[in-house]
Amino acid sequence: MLFHYLKFAIRHFKRDKLFSIINVLGLTLGIGVSVVLLAFLQDSLTYDQSHLKHNRIYRLGSHLTGPGVEFKSGKSARELGEILKSELPEVQDVVRIESWNHVLVRYQNTDDEIKTFYEENIVNADSNYFKVFTHQFIYGNQAKCLTSKNSVVFTESIAKKYFGEESPINKLVEIDNESRIVTAVIRDLPENLHLKFDIIVSKIEDRPWVSERLIRGERISEAFWNPDIYTYILMSQKYDPSNFYSKFSKINEQHIKPFGDQIGGTYEAVLEPLDRIHFHSLLDDDEVKGNIAYLYALTGSGLFIILLSCINYVNLSTAKSIKRATEICIKKTLGSNRRSLLTALMMESIILSLIAFGLALLAIMLFANFSSIIPVAKGGFITYFLNNPMLLFSSLGVCLIIGSISGLYPALYLTAIPVTSGLKGKGSYKSQKSNLILRNSLIGFQFFISVLVVACTLFMSDQIEYMRNHDLGFDSRNIIAFPIEDTGIKDQLEAFKNGLLEHSSISNITTTHDVMGKNTGTGVLMAESEAGMLQQKFTILSAGDDYIQTLGIKLILGRDIKQEPTPKAKGTREFIVNETTVRIMGWSDPIGKKLKFFHDEKDGEVVGVVKDFNYTSLHNTITPVVIAKSWDSGGDLLIKYSGTPSSVVDFAREQWKTYDTRYPFEYYFLDKRFNDQYKEEEGQYALLNILSNICLFISFLGLLSLSAFAATQRTKEIGIRKVLGANVSTIIYLLYSNIMMLLILAIILAIPISLLVTNEWLANFAYKGEINYYMFVQQALIALVATFAVVLLQSLSSVRANPVDSLKCE
Repeated sequence: MLFHYLKFAIRHFKRDKLFSIINVLGLTLGIGVSVVLLAFLQDSLTYDQSHLKHNRIYRLGSHLTGPGVEFKSGKSARELGEILKSELPEVQDVVRIESWNHVLVRYQNTDDEIKTFYEENIVNADSNYFKVFTHQFIYGNQAKCLTSKNSVVFTESIAKKYFGEESPINKLVEIDNESRIVTAVIRDLPENLHLKFDIIVSKIEDRPWVSERLIRGERISEAFWNPDIYTYILMSQKYDPSNFYSKFSKINEQHIKPFGDQIGGTYEAVLEPLDRIHFHSLLDDDEVKGNIAYLYALTGSGLFIILLSCINYVNLSTAKSIKRATEICIKKTLGSNRRSLLTALMMESIILSLIAFGLALLAIMLFANFSSIIPVAKGGFITYFLNNPMLLFSSLGVCLIIGSISGLYPALYLTAIPVTSGLKGKGSYKSQKSNLILRNSLIGFQFFISVLVVACTLFMSDQIEYMRNHDLGFDSRNIIAFPIEDTGIKDQLEAFKNGLLEHSSISNITTTHDVMGKNTGTGVLMAESEAGMLQQKFTILSAGDDYIQTLGIKLILGRDIKQEPTPKAKGTREFIVNETTVRIMGWSDPIGKKLKFFHDEKDGEVVGVVKDFNYTSLHNTITPVVIAKSWDSGGDLLIKYSGTPSSVVDFAREQWKTYDTRYPFEYYFLDKRFNDQYKEEEGQYALLNILSNICLFISFLGLLSLSAFAATQRTKEIGIRKVLGANVSTIIYLLYSNIMMLLILAIILAIPISLLVTNEWLANFAYKGEINYYMFVQQALIALVATFAVVLLQSLSSVRANPVDSLKCE
């Protein structure tokens, strides 16, 4: 029986090749999108679930408030871990993790070859890390690999980077100027972990200024108000996290509240399930988080495309019903019942869908950069797909569902045509209003979805362009930066800077620990007000000499910070503030106002005011900023240059070798680093742009075939109109008018909805460009012209045909 259905389908495919090709193309796009969408959802919705105990692991965050300050941090004080484990019986284990960035790693092999790299993803963890978190070990003992103070564990790719194919066990490496022994190697971490690392070292130490007091059995309440480390808690089975807060209140009362009472502050613990952190955490000072709204938007766009593919199939199948009606009715007269015909037509749709499934997999493998959408698929799509049974079978299931849904209505419709009407080749079924309304509704819906997705794509493009060209209040162009935090350059900074300034293209040089768009930090300062010295939260930027001039920040009042003869010549601190600070503090005359860091003995003073500038991305509003003279020559060196950057980089590299041969020379461009903050939005735009093109392509596939069919069906009518004197333009308008009205209606409906969607997306930005309403008119005209061109090309042969031949048509 199955062979019979297959013959039935193949015979139909051969008889109407264009129809079959268009249907397969539409279904291929729909199924291809569904496969990628399923893989993306599987990857996203299983975040952190590769850890076997993920449903028992929680992260402890902090919510601190006080007069003028509020902090929501994914971190907590390192002193809390020990207390939680000793005072809460349901806490089975506690792991503390500290992130290190830009750390120098050196390895010298037996041939005296030295490999030196800066590594960005290093964590420092407690020795019980691998008892709580799950990783696949290649070498080493899981239970003991972090028990030694100087041990280190590498991931597989990092181990190969330094040791090649050799076993790295017991090899000595130098990390952050400290000798360590490689005790284990683990598989590279899955991409869908919120906390990722390449190297893990032991062991977390308490702060030196706290540990001295801990030895004497004292605990300093203030220490608990400095969240500086990630604390993960392993709870007992089926633990109810709501019980945690009532028990934590006792810990808060005893250890944390005393200092809070001194400063008028409150402390709240925040317990987050591990597998909800990536998409649902509302805390700052965190690892990279996902955007659940983006996940919903992408899923919605993918479902729209799948729906368009199904609509395309239904449209084409019902449009072709007149040609197939005779065939179906003859089969009825020869004894086929409706059930067998229905099954044959459904099998035809499913076979088409399976063909499309194979073509979709081939297209993804050959053309799609699958790993950029699903980072976990680094080894290639086919390998990932075949080794993922859940994705394989769910994709096949979706393929069968798409084939069944697409074929259901055409099968029901065709098998319901009366035998007498079908054998005549005409009848009431040709002009049924329900059939006409269905086709028009489906075409209109295709246009609506396409216009909606394209409009949203264009709005996103405008906002991204606005972000790239917006006046930030400082000039990030033509600035090269390179780190000097732990290099020999620090001790010879002035000589190094003077050597760089000999290059004719270099105009200014400065240093900072807080690079715009990279690592600006916040802190609490005591600020002068009418009510006395009050604590206030500020964004604090460390500044070396010529900081304002190098970055092109506009000084509107007062003066720049005075240059100190040496970094150690510490006098009274001088500060520069922005306009927002002046406004929030209510200073009518800010020059001379007192400011000081929380533990400073002496008051500093404000010596200048700068115009507000966007030190982070346009997602965030400008907050009060304090620019403070850096008394440490480390951080990043920023070079302002003119002309071509290559000569400046080469010159700086040669200068670097003169002063430092131990540390590698690395650099980056400040404007590129700043714009990296918009990678997520640019990725969203790129993906939505692809989806919008797929939507348009599917819609025009349907339009192409339907316009050709409409012209064919009205051949006799066209001939009569030509005999009665109708010209070519009148006949073309006749064929186009219905489609034009559907398109205009789709545009009218899509525009307000696209505005709602776009405004929701723009809510993520504190600064946004104006909506270009002219774009609607432009888009509408382009859509009308494009659809007209398709209809014209398909109907031109029918319009130009000899009326005599047309009138013979039945």
